[in-house]
Amino acid sequence: MGDADRRNGAGRPVRVEDVARVAGVSPITVSRALSYPDKVKDETRARILEAVAQTGYVVNRFASSLRSGRSNVITVFVSSLLNPHFATSVQGIVDSVEGSGYHLMFAQTGYSEMLEIDVVESVLPFRPAGVVFTGVVRADKTRQALQKLGIPVMEMWGNRPDPIDMLVGSSSYDAGRLMGEHFGERGFRKVAYSGHTIERTAQRIEGFRHGLAKHGLTLELIHPMDGTRTFADGTRAFDAILEQLPGCDAIFFGTDVLAAGAMTRALDRGIAVPGQVAIAGYGDLEFTQHVRPSLTSLQVSSYEMGREAGRMLIKRLNGEAIANPIVLQPISIVARASTLG
Repeated sequence: MGDADRRNGAGRPVRVEDVARVAGVSPITVSRALSYPDKVKDETRARILEAVAQTGYVVNRFASSLRSGRSNVITVFVSSLLNPHFATSVQGIVDSVEGSGYHLMFAQTGYSEMLEIDVVESVLPFRPAGVVFTGVVRADKTRQALQKLGIPVMEMWGNRPDPIDMLVGSSSYDAGRLMGEHFGERGFRKVAYSGHTIERTAQRIEGFRHGLAKHGLTLELIHPMDGTRTFADGTRAFDAILEQLPGCDAIFFGTDVLAAGAMTRALDRGIAVPGQVAIAGYGDLEFTQHVRPSLTSLQVSSYEMGREAGRMLIKRLNGEAIANPIVLQPISIVARASTLG
């Protein structure tokens, strides 16, 4: 029988009053001993802990936070659990929060603006100590609600000058520009992009156009792939792009997963990469250096992004000042065989 199922003799869950009766103290003393042990005499605290063990009492942290207005729970809103970059970022957050006394609660928001509002509002009654988003909050209503809470708020992955509170991200514009310049330097002429097209990725596309323009090139086709996408989507995108843009000789995919799917489809069709069509991705996931040909990609450290976000959040929760509320992680291009030949 688990702790949560323990009952007293009356068949109801064990309450703090039961512990107080066994220990011979008041309920308020029990609460103080469990929440602020340094404020209770050692002898009294030992008697209370013995009573806790005897009765099987389990502290309900959520109920305690609702009563006191204090919480040790940080809510992390993840846009997509299938996105490997977000998953790696979350691991960075987990590692930075470990040992801090705070606990993480996760909620998936999806990429829908309205769903984001609904999920946020459903969690706020738990009075989290702070919140994290694996993206920039888009909805004005949600941003305003979060600002009024007076708790630390961390946005990630995007880049805007007016975060709700703090932001750790990267410049999507610079990422696109780097890839556009690389394509131009390689002499590609008919270029396409496939991936997300809204919000921060719109900035990536604009940067991509700018990088191409430096070499007198234009982005001739945008193939939207918004939402959570898989390897199979990359195979379908490759076919669609070649049908819509005959003679296409280079494709920039918004994720490494899409790019890997496209390279597999090229192999199936006997199309040489990069001899006939060069392919590049975004994220520099671990597999990119092991596929054949190895995949050119844009590198941004997802793990360090999450770790820095977690560190900043814990500092704020501990009452420490944050010198710079906006931190942008560096981006670099890792050129490999899929565009170099």
